[in-house]
Amino acid sequence: MTPHSLVLAALALGASAQRLVARNETVSPQFEAVSEYVDSIEDDLWRINKKIHDNPELGWEEEQAHELLTTFMESQDGWKVEKSAYNISTAFVAVFEGDSDGPVVSFNAEYDALPDLGHACGHNLIATASLAGALATAKIVRDEKLPGKVILFGTPAEESLGGKIKMLEAGIFEDYGIDVSIMAHPSTSDTPYAITSSTDRFEVEYYGKEAHASAGPYEGINAQDALVLAYNAISMLRQQSLSTDQIHGVITSGGSRINVIPSLAQASFQVRSANEDQLEAWTDRLMNCFEAGALATGAKLNVTMRPYGYASMVTNDVMAESYAAWFEGLGGTLPNPVTDKLRSPAGSTDQGDISHAFPAIHPFFAIVTANGTAPSSGPHTPAFEVAAGGRPAFYRAVRAAKGLAGVAVDILTKDGMLDEIKEEFEAIELSKRMALALRG
Repeated sequence: MTPHSLVLAALALGASAQRLVARNETVSPQFEAVSEYVDSIEDDLWRINKKIHDNPELGWEEEQAHELLTTFMESQDGWKVEKSAYNISTAFVAVFEGDSDGPVVSFNAEYDALPDLGHACGHNLIATASLAGALATAKIVRDEKLPGKVILFGTPAEESLGGKIKMLEAGIFEDYGIDVSIMAHPSTSDTPYAITSSTDRFEVEYYGKEAHASAGPYEGINAQDALVLAYNAISMLRQQSLSTDQIHGVITSGGSRINVIPSLAQASFQVRSANEDQLEAWTDRLMNCFEAGALATGAKLNVTMRPYGYASMVTNDVMAESYAAWFEGLGGTLPNPVTDKLRSPAGSTDQGDISHAFPAIHPFFAIVTANGTAPSSGPHTPAFEVAAGGRPAFYRAVRAAKGLAGVAVDILTKDGMLDEIKEEFEAIELSKRMALALRG
């Protein structure tokens, strides 16, 4: 490259940077302050992120992560920390109070891992994003002497155990008077809108009668056959089900001796649907399949629903638009929101239950591997677990954290924004109540 071309390139880069700064200032006067503060604590964030990732703990057992996060928050000026909040051993609450009463913005940090897969859902990155977002918001509140309150909730056991639902039932979010709930989740794409399924889990058991498989099979009742029949009936039912109706499961036992008619067969299933109403209807149809297995074979059926099924996510549009503005200001690209919101639901989260109680967002942010490409497979896979522990994924979480902080800062600084958020939330709640009344 010639000296002249180098000068031209430098001028172009400078002009681009000026345009970016100008654009950022239109997003928020606090844009640069938020971004610079998060960058300034990058070393602490990386240390915490890496330690959580490299020491995976299952739900309700996240003792190291709980201690790591609460000890760090206790070291931060102005934060008051409650460990093992409400007698939930690995939950916590950290609170930063502004100059006076005002909006209460809250962030949810997750940190539980998956059995045998570690942090293949990237909850270390969720903890990092919420931690950084809460700290950056508090920094703005302190520096600008804003009214309001910033809360970081440590929310354990998201992986099928309903940690946030247990916290909801304990009254934690209500007692702390939150106005909004904010968090983000790693994925393979960027979007402000988490479109997730309502879900339930249950255990199925068939009880039959043992008999010699050759000498007297007619004396037995085959529990394994009952389960296989039900499984096949479900497979046939899929053709007549909605694309948003899903069921997945594993057979956990079906006999142990090949020459004995099995007297016990067991399986675990998870069902999902677009919303709570469709989930109920879908579950009823599936139960007919399980009952058919019992009827055809004479086995006795027992179904045990697990506690804490998850509701579908309701994304608050006002908050999502704020996140989108900050995210794009940070150099991110997002799909058209009109078409983006038409996606089919995928996955489930207990943040969905939070979103039915308070205005909430749960953006997805794409992570990449060391060579800059997406993981070869999505969440809950070994490839995603490896990516979630790398620096490139960490930097994506840091960018998401700035966007989350931006939403909270907008709520604290923009007149009328919280009113708009609550009006939207109440309108959705009213429409749900009207639909329920019509069905009744």
